Amino acid sequence: MIEKQQPIVALRNSTKPKKAHPPRNNLLLSLKKNDLELNFYSSLDPEIMNKLLEKVLS
Repeated sequence: MIEKQQPIVALRNSTKPKKAHPPRNNLLLSLKKNDLELNFYSSLDPEIMNKLLEKVLS
């Protein structure tokens, strides 16, 4: 018997653009003072982080 062979075809690449993921929110600093625990992440505005640190550490 002679079998019909299917042609080899390339797979199509996805035409949809990849979704842009926001950058990861990395933990920068974790502080514990008495009963207060603060975690600072990379998405936090540096000015706000500095103000908070000044108040907590003084």
